[in-house]
Amino acid sequence: MSNPSEAELIHIFKGIPFTTRSSPELLKSLDTFDAREDDVLLVSYPKSGTHWLAGVITKLYNTQVTLTSPIEFGDISKLEELNKLSSKRIIPTHLNYKMLPPNFKNKKCKMIYIVRNPKDTAVSMYHYYRDNPNLPTIDTWTAFFDLFLKGDGLMPSPILQKALIAPSKEV
Repeated sequence: MSNPSEAELIHIFKGIPFTTRSSPELLKSLDTFDAREDDVLLVSYPKSGTHWLAGVITKLYNTQVTLTSPIEFGDISKLEELNKLSSKRIIPTHLNYKMLPPNFKNKKCKMIYIVRNPKDTAVSMYHYYRDNPNLPTIDTWTAFFDLFLKGDGLMPSPILQKALIAPSKEV
């Protein structure tokens, strides 16, 4: 069984490369997502400790808290499932500010922006990419690090920008 090509693993949405874990239909429907005033959005660059911090936050609440997977991963049914969850949702995301659903901003939901030492983030991402068959193959640390340094810090990972060289499907 051969590895999928980068073009098969990547699609472009609003000029930003996404993996197939983020369906175009889901990304389009984020504009109409119904945020709640008590939602807490954890915004971070990938591999920055999002899930670690989410675990800490759930321990701080005295009530039941629902921790979701990142809002941009999955298909359209993901948003339907989120709407059925009880309040006090903690919703991680790696989307940049411009791509966040407008309701999070309009309802003035709490947002926590997570930053991690870039060296630690790079090492963590390198291992994540190397071990994940659903992401473009990165052969060496040097190749990965060169791509990481060329990134502009926007989501998704600048490593995915390598895929822009290969033919890809624009959504």
